[in-house]
Amino acid sequence: MEKEKLLQNLSSFDPTIREKSLLELSALIKAGSIKKSYHPTPWLNLHLHTFHSFNYKNWSPCRIVFEGWYRDLKYTGTVDFDTLAGLNETLMAGQVLNTKVTGGFESRVVVEEWKDVVINSPDEPGIYYLCGKGFKHPPANNTAEGQFFNNLKKIAQERNKKVVQKLNRYLGEVKVDYEKDILPLTPSGNPTERHIIASYKQKSEQSLGDKVDSFWSEILSMPLDLIKDTREKRAPEFLDLLRKILIKYGGPGYITPQQENFPTLDSVIKMIEKAGGIPTGTWLDGTNKGEEDAGMFVSFLKHKGIQAITIIPERNYNITDASDKQKKVKKLNEFMDICISLKMPVVCGTEFNKSGQPFVDDFTKPEISKYLDYFLQSACVFF
Repeated sequence: MEKEKLLQNLSSFDPTIREKSLLELSALIKAGSIKKSYHPTPWLNLHLHTFHSFNYKNWSPCRIVFEGWYRDLKYTGTVDFDTLAGLNETLMAGQVLNTKVTGGFESRVVVEEWKDVVINSPDEPGIYYLCGKGFKHPPANNTAEGQFFNNLKKIAQERNKKVVQKLNRYLGEVKVDYEKDILPLTPSGNPTERHIIASYKQKSEQSLGDKVDSFWSEILSMPLDLIKDTREKRAPEFLDLLRKILIKYGGPGYITPQQENFPTLDSVIKMIEKAGGIPTGTWLDGTNKGEEDAGMFVSFLKHKGIQAITIIPERNYNITDASDKQKKVKKLNEFMDICISLKMPVVCGTEFNKSGQPFVDDFTKPEISKYLDYFLQSACVFF
């Protein structure tokens, strides 16, 4: 019971409670009351979102690092959208538990050379997911890079406010207040699209009562019984549906990518380096035009100063449709072959910001087991 309570406290919004609980867990570990589970071969996850952006279990950096230690991961890495708010805590937790960790951020940027090409942000030409990882400490606020990262968060939050304004107009009787309803959902005031959607779902249930399913049935143009069943029994699926229809491309809350809404690839790479981080690209699955030629894609990123690439391998092999799986596994192999030949480090992770995603990849799967050694070698770039 003591362990379970401490684990819950690891994700308190109060940082002093989180640190105190981590130190108490560390004491239990040293006393032999808590033992890690050992893997015969080392595994890793260098792309885990925390509650400073969105984690579907609402876990803090402390909790994620503890779980990485407990599962005997060789390397554990946290990442959050548009902020380094989780960095210091990630590094502190790694020291307390004597496990190798790294922290960073992820953001969407404009690639000016590919402004008409869909890269890895679906239906958004020119928009690319970029990470900065391997930071030793956050930049000071009075430095150019510190001001840049503060502005990065500000840009993202201004974009979110525009989304909420559009959705409030569209949804009519279901309105949310950005400051009162959404900002408190994260400890660092850094909500994401997923927080926005969760807030609308909660507000609709509070304000509409028995009429809530009729409301969403009309909004989503879906049968009433299907809405009711999904909302009540499969809440994560319902939230994903709302996000897809309301905020993503073509939805009433969608914000068209523009320069003022997203920083440029070059500017973010420059500031990552200035802040002591490693510019880290991302790869979706190889099916969009910008990624389909793996050689061109990786060579371009390398030329830009990208020093490693993060992938979420389950997107390419944990697929029900056999033909789709075959196609995407082939893309994965092509991409890895190119990266290995060009000596581009590749690391992997699971995100953990959507229900059902595992805490760590299953490296016994044949599609990725053959790349585990390369993933582990690649991780060294951050340490």
